[in-house]
Amino acid sequence: MVDPAQLVRNEIADLSRGDLEGVLAYYTDDVFFHDVSAPPCHGKQEMRDFMAIFYRGFPDLRIEISNVIAQGRLVAAEYDLLGTHTGTFLEHGPTGRAFRVPALSVYEQEPDGPLFSRETVYYDSASLFGQLGLEHQP
Repeated sequence: MVDPAQLVRNEIADLSRGDLEGVLAYYTDDVFFHDVSAPPCHGKQEMRDFMAIFYRGFPDLRIEISNVIAQGRLVAAEYDLLGTHTGTFLEHGPTGRAFRVPALSVYEQEPDGPLFSRETVYYDSASLFGQLGLEHQP
């Protein structure tokens, strides 16, 4: 079996390259994806649509990993999420401002395979909006 921590590192590398389809290849079709600042996504299509919002707003979106810890089917990744607001994000036009927000993701692998069936992402969305000079939308 492939090391789950390495799978997360690979998934994050694809995310930083802007390879959305590459990112989605690490997840089951019925994935439960929850960015805690938004309603949860059920399935790859909802996850794709949600992630596309970030890629449109921040075409240079990338992640710098601090730590990845795996135990059994669970993996936790601590990282900084970075980008520059050069596209439309949640109906906000580009500000040209850069952001850097610390974040944590918890992944769960499916019981009998290498794919992830669940991911929950935690970060301070008020800090993100503040760095962009936008009003926070809870």
